[in-house]
Amino acid sequence: MTDLYIDPIMRTYVETIKAGTSVFQGIFYGDPIRVAASQLPALIVAKVDTRVSNMTNVEDMHQIRLSFTVVTDIHDTLNEDSQIVAGVNALYNIMEGRQKDTYLLDPKSLLYILRHNVEIDPANNLRTDLSTMSRVDYGMTMGKRKEAAWSIEGTVEITAHFTQIR
Repeated sequence: MTDLYIDPIMRTYVETIKAGTSVFQGIFYGDPIRVAASQLPALIVAKVDTRVSNMTNVEDMHQIRLSFTVVTDIHDTLNEDSQIVAGVNALYNIMEGRQKDTYLLDPKSLLYILRHNVEIDPANNLRTDLSTMSRVDYGMTMGKRKEAAWSIEGTVEITAHFTQIR
């Protein structure tokens, strides 16, 4: 069996996230489809697209749109209709938790970590492009990640910017 390729740019972002929070039980590169309950909450990092253009006579600019999906299990909170909110709120807190008095993002939230660590690897020209919109989306799934399981997912997209000499 060959070694599993893990994109070094995706790995560098994951290391930045792991330095900012320890909430994730499982981390996946690319969509694993099924995730064991013991690995929830899980972080899934995937490429959405890559664009390369001319920057100078000797440099190319790479814009790599990455998605960071957080999967949480809400099966245990489905006993009563009102308790589903607990699972949803836990996901909101992981994705973009805010301080109640100031509305500022919690430093351990995924959106904060991605937006406040702009220089991901300055020595190698890798940074987060803050001129592009960071977007957070939410959705519920049934049976997608684990058979007969309910999960709720949030995805934040950012654009990584990398300059390479040709």
